[in-house]
Amino acid sequence: MNQSRLYHGSDAGFISFSSPRINLIEEKHPDFILFSPHFTPEGLQALKDNYQEANSIPSDNVYVDIQAKCTENVETEMEGCRKFYKRLRFDVELAFPNEKKIWNQFGFNDYDLARRTAKHMNVLLTDVHMVATRYKETMLANGWTEETFETILTHKSNLKSLMDEQSQAVMERSRAAEQRGEKLNKLYEKLAVYFKAARIIYDEDEEMLQWFKFPSKSQAKQESEEEPQTEYNN
Repeated sequence: MNQSRLYHGSDAGFISFSSPRINLIEEKHPDFILFSPHFTPEGLQALKDNYQEANSIPSDNVYVDIQAKCTENVETEMEGCRKFYKRLRFDVELAFPNEKKIWNQFGFNDYDLARRTAKHMNVLLTDVHMVATRYKETMLANGWTEETFETILTHKSNLKSLMDEQSQAVMERSRAAEQRGEKLNKLYEKLAVYFKAARIIYDEDEEMLQWFKFPSKSQAKQESEEEPQTEYNN
């Protein structure tokens, strides 16, 4: 997320923190309207809408799980590519005995890098198909079939598609985190105005004032932060 958070703690933590405060603000809104013309029913609705918009964006955990599954799919296909390439090396060595320059055209000298990363494997498969096609007659004479050539393209196509899905998942996670952060920053700013007014309206009601304080950085780290005893949840 590019912009910094105005609030402490996680997005989920701030959403959880905000919900009962908004319910309380709605219940006590006549007090705020009497206090200042700044507070209006429309402003309250905007606050609630802002909360709903932020809360409607799936949590980062969802995107983490999606991204993890995409990564798993890429690795599964990569394993298939590695197994296929090991068989290809065997065939090439038999078709071109001691022809190391031809072996390298098939990517023998590039494989160590390609087996580690999907983007390099994708490049390797592109090169392998081109070179295999150049030596097609020799490869066919040494046990390859048209299906073998198609298998190279199938692995390449599958890997590219899964890489695209993985990239899309990363992008969607980043975009959702940024959108959620923007919504929650706006929510924080709106709540801050209500909290500031509440410190004046309820200056002699310490129990009420406890509800109109943002958690400190240390408090936000405590996932089991206790709420005041009085319940204002709907």
